[in-house]
Amino acid sequence: MFQKLLIPLDGSPFGELTLRYARSLARQYQSHLLLLHVTTWDWEGEMRAEMPSAERAAQAHETHDASQYLREKEQALRDEGYTVTAVIRKGEPVHEMILDTAVTENADTIIMSTHGFTGLKRLMFGNVAEKVISRATIPVLLIRPPDN
Repeated sequence: MFQKLLIPLDGSPFGELTLRYARSLARQYQSHLLLLHVTTWDWEGEMRAEMPSAERAAQAHETHDASQYLREKEQALRDEGYTVTAVIRKGEPVHEMILDTAVTENADTIIMSTHGFTGLKRLMFGNVAEKVISRATIPVLLIRPPDN
């Protein structure tokens, strides 16, 4: 356990708190860090029908941004001495992309943040973390938001 840690990142500062915990485990167990960013294009079908060239441009832009973001995180971790790989996956639902990546990349632990959605937002957006822990076949370490 803790040989290959999967860390899904969404680009948010809260999501990046998981890196603190991942670093600690990786340092202690000489773990490989696997950074994951999942891109989703909810509006893809509508845009494809209306403006196919705009859809391709939007996808390219989002992929470029995600790639740049992950490269920066990957390089910073390498500079600190960690073994790290970054992966971008496109698809939905996000929880399935996380779980699929864990299997295909042979991760043995997932470290991810909760987003703390409650009420209507939770009903509308679901809870990716909840779905991951309910379906994961490997340990999942959830990082909760700090109390304000």
